[in-house]
Amino acid sequence: MKLSVIIIGYNSWHYLEKNLASIAFLQNDPQTEIIYVDNASTDGAVDKIRRLYPNIIIIENSKNVGVATARNKGIRMARGKYLWFLDSDTEVSEIPLTTMLTFMDEHPEVGLCGCKIVGYDEKVQSSCRKFPTIAYKLKAVIHIIAKKGHLNIYSSSQQNTYDTDVEAPFEVDYVIGACQIIRKKAQEQIGVLDEHIFYGPEDADFCLRMKRGGFQVFYLPQVSIYHAYQRTSSHRFLSKTTREHIKGLIYYFWKYRK
Repeated sequence: MKLSVIIIGYNSWHYLEKNLASIAFLQNDPQTEIIYVDNASTDGAVDKIRRLYPNIIIIENSKNVGVATARNKGIRMARGKYLWFLDSDTEVSEIPLTTMLTFMDEHPEVGLCGCKIVGYDEKVQSSCRKFPTIAYKLKAVIHIIAKKGHLNIYSSSQQNTYDTDVEAPFEVDYVIGACQIIRKKAQEQIGVLDEHIFYGPEDADFCLRMKRGGFQVFYLPQVSIYHAYQRTSSHRFLSKTTREHIKGLIYYFWKYRK
């Protein structure tokens, strides 16, 4: 089997409906399997998927286990040569997928790649980044607090990103988990996502381990997908999701403290 698509959801049917419709071209492909992992949603998503897409493999969790643990359940079931992590609030098409798969086929040294991600406002999102640092994160927090207080201070939001206004693929530290094509053999070598991280830097951690395992991580700016960008951690500064994100960052920095 060529490809295993892994999508997770938590009360996200509003987005999933569009997401699954966008990958309809894969529904009956014998070389593709689609795995949906549900984090105890109460919006009826599982029943709707069963009715509309009977070929999709569904894994139901009895509680919200977070991003890493949910995706790992999909990984362990996946049979494809490549894994495709997709956020539930993305919309894709055949061209970017074919381009990424061809790139991976032609570059066996690459363990993971992602493409350009564009919002519904047509703005390019920050989907390829440099590894997080304590200094950058502190500056980002200060900026968020200042913004909520309507204070005009210097924004450091672009200091950990790359210039994506180019045409050729290039190597990066990491690409966000909203869209990642992963070589299954590379994943088997480095292991699954770190389940100590409920939500947050699990994508940075995974890409760092990919690089330490001898594989490259690439960004393909010549193709793009849409992303609604459900950044729930930024909606309420002290929300549960924000707290989990902070806990994930603390763990990440502790893990790589040396």
